[in-house]
Amino acid sequence: MSRKVLGLDIRNHSLAAVVVNSSLRENRVDAYTHIPISAAGEDENGIAAALETLAQRLDTSGCDWVVSVPADQFSFRNLQVPFSNSNKIRMVLPFELEPTLPYPIDDLVIDFQTIETVESGEKTKLIAAAVEKSRLNPYIEALAAFKIDPEIVTISGLPAALCLAGQSDPGEDQLFIEIDQKSIILFAIVDGQIRLIRSFTIPIASSSRSQVICTQIQRTLAAFEENELSDFQPTDLYITGNGLSDAKTAKYIAAKLKIPVKALNLASRLNIPIEARAEYPWNQARLDNALALTLMEIEDLDGLNFHKVQFGVQKFLAKNKSQVVKSGILAAAVLVLLLFNVMVESYTVQRRISRLDHQITEIYKSTFPEVQKIQDPYLEMQAKLKQAKKKSLFYTDTGPHVRSIDILNDISKRISKETKVDITRLVISPQNVLISGNTDNFNSVDEIKGRLEQIAFFKKVTISSSNKDRSGENVRFMIKAEL
Repeated sequence: MSRKVLGLDIRNHSLAAVVVNSSLRENRVDAYTHIPISAAGEDENGIAAALETLAQRLDTSGCDWVVSVPADQFSFRNLQVPFSNSNKIRMVLPFELEPTLPYPIDDLVIDFQTIETVESGEKTKLIAAAVEKSRLNPYIEALAAFKIDPEIVTISGLPAALCLAGQSDPGEDQLFIEIDQKSIILFAIVDGQIRLIRSFTIPIASSSRSQVICTQIQRTLAAFEENELSDFQPTDLYITGNGLSDAKTAKYIAAKLKIPVKALNLASRLNIPIEARAEYPWNQARLDNALALTLMEIEDLDGLNFHKVQFGVQKFLAKNKSQVVKSGILAAAVLVLLLFNVMVESYTVQRRISRLDHQITEIYKSTFPEVQKIQDPYLEMQAKLKQAKKKSLFYTDTGPHVRSIDILNDISKRISKETKVDITRLVISPQNVLISGNTDNFNSVDEIKGRLEQIAFFKKVTISSSNKDRSGENVRFMIKAEL
């Protein structure tokens, strides 16, 4: 059964729409468009005119809508709360945010997404986002005027960042920025998870535009590293957005930040076929986020949502009434069959239990013929076996066991004293050993791996990662050894 999802990416000066036909076999882009918003601009009249043009260009019947609005309307904060229950977090979040925001808390719509839970659920790190109702409501009202009730309303750029994070390798640090006409939004991705979201205003047309972008990125990353007490080392910077007027911006950022800059190109990255249109070629910079919006709904990616419908159950029932009725009939039939099956199995199990009880009694009698009166053969046999064990002179329980001190001893012996290495982290689990550290060059990493392969305890040794550190003088590495 196929499903049509429309991703609508609303920006301050334009909107982009992508229709994806999702089936069990594949996700396919059936239609797309990009529409400028008039100079009336950001008010509901400009959006309404663009939505009317959208209705003329695309067939939106039967589509589930997912919408994003400009990220520069939102405020973002990284917080930590002393519990992990989402309901509790939602209750205390306004009080946590109130001292840090220049708006009355009652005038805001707030949502959050969890970064990580530490110390057995006692603390939770999260990213909170807030927007004034007066800024969000015009978008909702403009959509409602066209009878559009979206499943999700989120921030621009976040869906694409979620898709990129889902494709990241373990332990990989990445940067992702979306450049709009007058703003950028930045995402820091650590180990496949978004850890930071920030939005900045930039000049619309200026010779210093690229320099302002780099300065904002450098300041944000410096603050992020200081607050998180971590060494954030992005291996790549992915870039997209309809504010990318030419390739000079990407080249300037790559040279200034000394990080490889790549175009996101989400359709190519995820192998999503596109029904190309001759009159309007596919423009990845303009349409990446609209495509990512559809995938956010199809793949059920967990992200910020500022349109949580109060009566979601009634909405779902009204929308899927016939399917619900059919499913109910099928569920009733399955329930009847399950009850019948339970009754049959219960009778069969009871007969099996009786047979096993008889066998246990016979075994007990043959093993301990001196016992004349038997009440509970299973418990009585257990007691007899315990007595027999106590009478045994020697009883040992041996098995394969590798002590951590032996592993540390072998690692210390195998790595040459001449090799310059600083072990910063060592994790020993029943299945493997993870070793992180710093050394002088990549050849030393290969040498360390080769010497660890000589240890008898290790079945397989692999280099998980090796990268130059920020100074460029040393190499950071992670090695995994399977026991």
